[in-house]
Amino acid sequence: MTTHELDAREVLEKYVAILRDSSNSVVRDVSELAHPKEVIRAVLQHCIRTAADREGLEFLRNAYVSLSNFQQMTDAEKEALSVLTGMGPLATEGSKLFGKQARQITHVATPLQSVLDRVTAEHAVLTQELKSLPGAD
Repeated sequence: MTTHELDAREVLEKYVAILRDSSNSVVRDVSELAHPKEVIRAVLQHCIRTAADREGLEFLRNAYVSLSNFQQMTDAEKEALSVLTGMGPLATEGSKLFGKQARQITHVATPLQSVLDRVTAEHAVLTQELKSLPGAD
């Protein structure tokens, strides 16, 4: 095996480990990744092109679009995600807790919207790229 193949395997293994790590947040800071997103993207593209079984291919496809969940975030965006994660499930409408949660969400809505817009845009790009990869149908 060449060094390139070993590096690709390491990149994939570390990325899969991060995906399997239980996180309370769908959107995660890009700094959690062990390698740059572009490197992970290239490795996943190669693996998708060469995947031998449908189950493995489906996992790789999901891992590919999941890259969009890793974003460079400002401190305000990190704090907003922390507030959202810390709120827990939405309370019953009209309750005191529901009112408190509504105020918390209103307070962090702008930074949340900003990061969610980036996730949505990147998800669309990755989904489109995925459609163009051989073996991705």
